[in-house]
Amino acid sequence: MRSPAPTLAFGMLSALLTGCQQAPKEHDQLDAVLWTQTSIEHEVLYQQIYAAATRQLQPALADPQWDALAQAPRELDGLPPALIVDIDETLLDNTPVNAKSVVDGGAYDYAEWYRWVEKAEARALPGSVAFMQAADRLGITTYYLTNREPGQEADTLRNLRQAGFPINDIGQILTAGTAIGGCQQAGSDKTCRRQWVGEHARVLLMVGDSYGDFIAAPNRLSAQRQAAMPYQNWFGQRWFLLPNPTYGGWYTAPYADRNELPDGEKRAFKQRALILP
Repeated sequence: MRSPAPTLAFGMLSALLTGCQQAPKEHDQLDAVLWTQTSIEHEVLYQQIYAAATRQLQPALADPQWDALAQAPRELDGLPPALIVDIDETLLDNTPVNAKSVVDGGAYDYAEWYRWVEKAEARALPGSVAFMQAADRLGITTYYLTNREPGQEADTLRNLRQAGFPINDIGQILTAGTAIGGCQQAGSDKTCRRQWVGEHARVLLMVGDSYGDFIAAPNRLSAQRQAAMPYQNWFGQRWFLLPNPTYGGWYTAPYADRNELPDGEKRAFKQRALILP
């Protein structure tokens, strides 16, 4: 007769794992928003990445050939030092808007997002203000490349200042679709704006929460890996990528960015993208 101990142990282990791996029941973003807003891991990761970026400021500033732009080599002599930094979920925490959609049980509400931007109440993310203040003390200008919309610059400037970020000029905020230097791109692509900054400054570091904050590539993982291949060593040295499990290109990639699809179909595509044992 077999001992019942292994069966009992397995049952206890199964119950323990079940308690650790409960899936969200009511909203796709429940766990992502909960982790972002409440976990020590999120807080420490931001502090850790911004501390590493701060340590890179002086070495980058001291090397006259240091450049963080993924483009052809260019003449850097005489260009003032600068940073390119994303805003949302990089410097400012906008997850209260996501949390409201979770609690309300509905889809993300863009009208609520516009009201949120106008209120200018987003809080600074951990480590971000200290990093930006360190750059400012070194005389490094920051350009804020954001996919907020044109017309939201004044509210964004007010929010950044209230949160403690050192920003002097509204012209440092480059929103989506900005026509600048003869270049205008629709959508979220930041290539034109990065190139414009590169014409006016030597870019020391770039910081963001999305792959598109550093280099342009489709949302497909294989295409992104290929585009980043020449720059893999730049992550953690010239490029600093922050975690964002609430939204981004990865979120829509499983259904090829077809946002018109019903939610059930989107969820089915996501499930088919999972890797199973």
